[in-house]
Amino acid sequence: MRRHRRSIWSSSRLSMLVSTVSGIIFLFITVLAVSGFAFFFVSDFRLLRIISLIPLFTGAFSAGFIFGKYRRHKGMISGIICGLLLYIAVSAVGIVLSGSPSHFSKLILLSAAGAIGGITGVNSKHPRNLRD
Repeated sequence: MRRHRRSIWSSSRLSMLVSTVSGIIFLFITVLAVSGFAFFFVSDFRLLRIISLIPLFTGAFSAGFIFGKYRRHKGMISGIICGLLLYIAVSAVGIVLSGSPSHFSKLILLSAAGAIGGITGVNSKHPRNLRD
């Protein structure tokens, strides 16, 4: 007789941690891609302020999407929490590197992107290999 193994997605705290770490990884990958694009193709430095918001959006969206896709309920609330946790991580890095935390507008952007990702993840197709 097989034992029923619980998935990491059955624990809300562990699944929140996994999705937030995956959002940080997506954020870092997008930062590398956007910085390479900006180095080679952007000559006007005023565009960098707008372009720098792309990695924040993709990181929070992917964290909310992953959490919503595998938890399958409360996508908007969980996405907002993922965005909040990403804001805490970004602010911690900002304090270490520049001595000041991130602006409040980044919190709003990360929360909104996380909520959109969570809603999209909940409404997406159910993963086949999900164990509850």
